[in-house]
Amino acid sequence: MPAGGLLTRTIDTLFSTNSSPAVDQVIARIIAGDANDDQLGRLRAKCDAVVNDNCEEDQEFNWYFARGQKLVRQENWEQLGQEIRQFDDMRATTTGGTPIPCILTKGAREDIVGPIEKALREKDSVPRTAGFAAYHDILRDHPTDYGIAAILAFAHIDAGWAWHDYAPKGDNESFLKTFRRHFGLAQEILNNFNALDLGSPILAAAQCAALPGLTNPHLRFLDDYEDLLGLDPTTPRHFFNFGMHLLPKWFGSYDQLETQARRMTEDFDIIWGNGAYALTYTGALSHDRAAIGTIDTDLFLSALLDVFERRVDQHTVNYFAAFLSLTLGDLSNRKETKANRRKRHKILEAADYIFEEHLHEIHPLLWYDAAVTVDPNMPQGDDEFQKALGERIALEIITRRKAG
Repeated sequence: MPAGGLLTRTIDTLFSTNSSPAVDQVIARIIAGDANDDQLGRLRAKCDAVVNDNCEEDQEFNWYFARGQKLVRQENWEQLGQEIRQFDDMRATTTGGTPIPCILTKGAREDIVGPIEKALREKDSVPRTAGFAAYHDILRDHPTDYGIAAILAFAHIDAGWAWHDYAPKGDNESFLKTFRRHFGLAQEILNNFNALDLGSPILAAAQCAALPGLTNPHLRFLDDYEDLLGLDPTTPRHFFNFGMHLLPKWFGSYDQLETQARRMTEDFDIIWGNGAYALTYTGALSHDRAAIGTIDTDLFLSALLDVFERRVDQHTVNYFAAFLSLTLGDLSNRKETKANRRKRHKILEAADYIFEEHLHEIHPLLWYDAAVTVDPNMPQGDDEFQKALGERIALEIITRRKAG
């Protein structure tokens, strides 16, 4: 059946009963180890897609991450800053659409941010922040290099979130004070550069990431995202982040989300068709399922088609397959109105369209990440552990939906 016909059938079909599994129960059973290698083999045999736990996107990400980390350890800051600026100017991305400058800066700040996150998470040592002084010295030596500035700004943002996320319940004011201090330092750095004048998406992205530390972010977040999306309208993650920040628990409202998502279709129709509507709502729904209350389901589903016409890589396909079937899947304790449930089921059926028409590989880490949106207490472990868990979850969900 042609893709359009299949999606039309999807749009016109509503479940009168719920035939999909309760994904939280499936995930809980898998985490508990209620499966063996024979069962895993049978799941693999039933699934048409092959498992690729070292996909091209992962390889590219790891290479550029290691490149950024290596150049910092070699103290080759001029080369690192130059590469960030060049890739930024080229709007260069990985196969899956991740901006390469963002990966370079992430690798470049790992040695300073990683130990802080570990110390706060495991509560086994005092976080060491002396490395920030050295990074600030480097920026003072290269005051016009916005690549180095982006590294330091994102490092402060990451550190701020670490103190925020691992703050103890109750007596946490000192942690929140440190959170605000790091975000304030990030903003001070960004104030010395103009992303629009420099034509720099990474600086614009850093400014959007720094919004939570501002006193009145709701007064400027639309302008900041207008700058970012105008500079780099082809990167999906910018729309995802915009959708998230449009939520009422951030800087917007559900009505504003709907208004802005529709505006995105008008502003970026040449690039995405209606696809920007789906991208914006996907970012919101990943953090707040109640956002489905204002969504136009027919527009969202047709927008998905536009996205898949433009993003044919398996990374994007896996992202949406996992998002639809896990994040928007049925939960045993989900509380929602009947109207929202009908909307969600209508969109959830699009996962079957993706499985039949687009999914040729399974990228386990993306399925693991989506499972975390269902169960925030998912066991972490290393990459290999997460890949094994993500593979089992993907195979289970896909074969169940195909059988159902």
